[in-house]
Amino acid sequence: MTIDKLEEVRAHFEARRGELFARWREQVRADNSLPESRLWFSDEELEDHLPGLFQEMINALGGMRVSEEEIEQRGARHGHARRVRGYRAAQVAWEFAIFRQLLRQTLEELAAAQPSDTLYGARELLMHIVDRSEFSSIEQFVREANLERDAARDELRAANEQKDRFLAVLSHELRNPLAAIRTALYILHKEGIDEVQRQRALDVVERQTASQIRLIDDLLDVNRISRGKIELERKPLDLRKAIQNAVEPYLPEFEAKGIGFKYLRPDYPLRVSGDGFRIEQIISNLLANALKFTSSGGTIQISAERETGQLVVRVRDTGAGLDRAMLDRLFQLFAQGEAGNRTGLGVGLWLARKLTELHGGTIEAASDGLDKGTELTLRLPSLAEEAEPSKDAVMPCVLLVEDNPDQREMMLLALADEPVQVVGAKDVADAIARTSENAFDIFILDLDLPDGSGFQLAREILRNHRGERPFLIAATGFGRPEDAVRASEAGFDRHLVKPVDIELLKQLIRLRLNR
Repeated sequence: MTIDKLEEVRAHFEARRGELFARWREQVRADNSLPESRLWFSDEELEDHLPGLFQEMINALGGMRVSEEEIEQRGARHGHARRVRGYRAAQVAWEFAIFRQLLRQTLEELAAAQPSDTLYGARELLMHIVDRSEFSSIEQFVREANLERDAARDELRAANEQKDRFLAVLSHELRNPLAAIRTALYILHKEGIDEVQRQRALDVVERQTASQIRLIDDLLDVNRISRGKIELERKPLDLRKAIQNAVEPYLPEFEAKGIGFKYLRPDYPLRVSGDGFRIEQIISNLLANALKFTSSGGTIQISAERETGQLVVRVRDTGAGLDRAMLDRLFQLFAQGEAGNRTGLGVGLWLARKLTELHGGTIEAASDGLDKGTELTLRLPSLAEEAEPSKDAVMPCVLLVEDNPDQREMMLLALADEPVQVVGAKDVADAIARTSENAFDIFILDLDLPDGSGFQLAREILRNHRGERPFLIAATGFGRPEDAVRASEAGFDRHLVKPVDIELLKQLIRLRLNR
């Protein structure tokens, strides 16, 4: 083909760039064989690398050198992007096939005005560029899928090994108390034992039975939390009372083991909004950990105080201590059974952290090293320093964007008792209109809206917002890990899956207001 003819092809494609991409987007969005996620992509996200690829074609038709390396790198990035958004390799290939077909149709428009053999060279050039890009895209897609498969296989192998360790440790944790109970029952059945011996045997049965009950309750709670079945019964309470209730069952165990114990109880109230039973369970598990790893002659101390906006409980012991590696995984489920110098299921601290997080708090561990003791620090939001808003004060504003009217009404009602002004919007246009009228501190956005994407709305909000950056919460039915990643990339601070846990949503709002 002559240079003049190539220039005609280049000009023809350049003039139809917008039309070609519009037809491609239309066909892709109408093709139900492709992933549903394509429907809430923006135009830019849907096209991804195609504009750059198309420009390479224009440059090639204009006689410029084509960078194979750049085409391959762009294709690889495209393959990665499509994989994390739920595509299969065949679906990536099908989008390329649609693009090829539109290129051929565009060439056929020229063929109608001149002999088709003059367009053969242009077609071969364009198809080579698309083929190179598709090959790199699929290659990257398959490479990452294989790595993901191998990682999943390794995780399954590790999980199976962890299960075996867990069962071995569980057997140990069940048999030891049962052995003590069985021996105590043997003593109780002996003739001629005195009252002191009988009482000591009964104390052993009582302590070990209580230990077994705590273990079984913890295991059941692990299952409930893993399935999202834990519900908190919140009400204002004094944390000092919860600590006292948690401490009392351990006092006989401290004495029996020869451990010195001290509770530094403050003389002022420690007001917190929480589930009293669960807060006692958190503190009980911290004490249980200290008891397990503190030898006779050691000491355990629990203290509580109020810091700015928080209540802080510290459990210190002079026991086995922790090295750096164990500190990093102390709160992982079943982690203790993996440590050479620590025994136990590793359930209690994991459970304590999960319950604490449900209350909007944190737990941390610190140790100077092995045999130097451990300090566990619990922090919970305080009610003591929450000031009542004055009548003249401007309440923080929250914009809730939800297209389902029933859901929007119920969420507005559920948040009505929070110290914020909540405004509802039904779609993107409504939300943008309301942001022009009010300055919102917090946005709760549905991602699948009738007139656009919540991702694009989030970007628009962040781009146009003045002053301090707002807090963005995604409330959506899209619950895959890659959806959470995409929400984070769009600027969301939290990703909540419907049906949204209202208590968790309230906690996020309160934490934002108390920052």
